[in-house]
Amino acid sequence: MKLKTFVAALTVAASALLQAVPAMASDFNVPFIAPTVWNTPLNRIAQVACHNCYQKQYAPTFTSVFNSVRTVEVDFWDQQDAVSGGSARHWFVRHDAGTLFQSGNDNNCTGDGTGKNDLQACLNDIKAWSDANAAHFPIIVVMDKKQGWSKASSQRTPADLDELVSNTFGSALFTPADLKNYIGSSGALQTDLAGKNWPTATALAGKIILVLNHTENQRLSEYAEARGASAKIFISPVTNGQNDVNGTVSGMSATASAWVAMNNMQSSDRTWAVNADAAGHIGRVWGDDGLTFTDHIAGHVHLSAYYDFAANQDANGYRIRPF
Repeated sequence: MKLKTFVAALTVAASALLQAVPAMASDFNVPFIAPTVWNTPLNRIAQVACHNCYQKQYAPTFTSVFNSVRTVEVDFWDQQDAVSGGSARHWFVRHDAGTLFQSGNDNNCTGDGTGKNDLQACLNDIKAWSDANAAHFPIIVVMDKKQGWSKASSQRTPADLDELVSNTFGSALFTPADLKNYIGSSGALQTDLAGKNWPTATALAGKIILVLNHTENQRLSEYAEARGASAKIFISPVTNGQNDVNGTVSGMSATASAWVAMNNMQSSDRTWAVNADAAGHIGRVWGDDGLTFTDHIAGHVHLSAYYDFAANQDANGYRIRPF
């Protein structure tokens, strides 16, 4: 091969590499992210995730969590406390039910101590970090809804929540409809994912993926039924049976179940992670701090939600790596 031809070929190869890995701008050299994840589909990647890291006891600030992980959690409430109620298009962020004479927010998001560190503030923190770290590994935000949906006149419906997250993140959101289009699904996303892959980490660089959890699958069903293909948030039902993976989910309608692409398991149900993985879903296990990240990888857990998230890694120090 002539030198000129060789140089031209090398230039093309280098250009292709740069296009294939836009994450070089921020996350490509982050020590806890294995370099091999970038060309790996998201559903073939294991991650250490944080459990309740919006709480001050687990992190000094919400954005400091991104020093360790790319999957975070927020618990949010409709009401300020058991008596005071709430306000239109507004949600509170805390772990417990709350007491009188408090702001309704108890978290480490920006605005802490002023009563203004609500769900919008926490989402703004994520948006600001994302904007400042272009082409980062995709961020997954687990949104644990602690209460059911309010009536339409209270303006805290599924549509109102979608409006909030859409106004915050805009085109950075990767939605259930986006995944459905990506795999070419013309039926139920839940079952059409089998044998298919999610986009790679490179394709999702800079994206935000929102996931709705609730202790009652009925609340997820109400969201999916109301929003359908317009939903901005994935639903992740409580999973302890096969139907929760690829059938009509317990507590959910068939219409809503068709949109399931993620599964949420407590420690006692972690064995269902294998089934979720086989279905092309992304499975999360929480409350399982007694098992290591390496153990979870062997069990096909995609998102390992730990309280002590900064202390969990594989033998090479990775918290994000391919299975």
